[in-house]
Amino acid sequence: MIIRLLDRDSDVAPVPDGGSDAVVITAGSVLPGGRPPGPPAGAEPAGAEPAAEPAQLELSCRTGSNGYQIVSVTGELDIATAELAYSYLSEVIDGRAAPVTVDLSGLTFCDASGLGVLARSARYARQKGRQLGLASARPSLLKIMRITGLDRAFPELHPAAHAYSALIAVPGPGPAGLN
Repeated sequence: MIIRLLDRDSDVAPVPDGGSDAVVITAGSVLPGGRPPGPPAGAEPAGAEPAAEPAQLELSCRTGSNGYQIVSVTGELDIATAELAYSYLSEVIDGRAAPVTVDLSGLTFCDASGLGVLARSARYARQKGRQLGLASARPSLLKIMRITGLDRAFPELHPAAHAYSALIAVPGPGPAGLN
């Protein structure tokens, strides 16, 4: 399933996405009174279609070859999309007993609300006895997570000690019998 959020105050209508087995849910912006955002009513030329806003967040879930649920996050995880993202991740965590990996390679922006979603989701997964891990976090996100201490909730973000041991020379017989 792919979720595209344009604004939190909106109507949601599922539509076929053109051939995959997923349903795309697009949430469009609606102002009080049911009018879409943009120029005031009557300010657009007659017959002109209002331009569609780009998607702020896309979430999709698939099952990896190892049985893990992989949630791909694309776009902006911010105050406007945080609650939807948390709801989606909670549903995935509740859906199967398999561990969940959140692929952040498509995340272009993450504010404090987005970091809160990651922290709340990790806590929720632990409460449910599930594993939730992050993958492919960008260096800028890793830096903010380290500054805030959120990286401690995701041990896979820390390089394992054994990864560094491969870089250190192992004692043994050296050239010409030198040790």
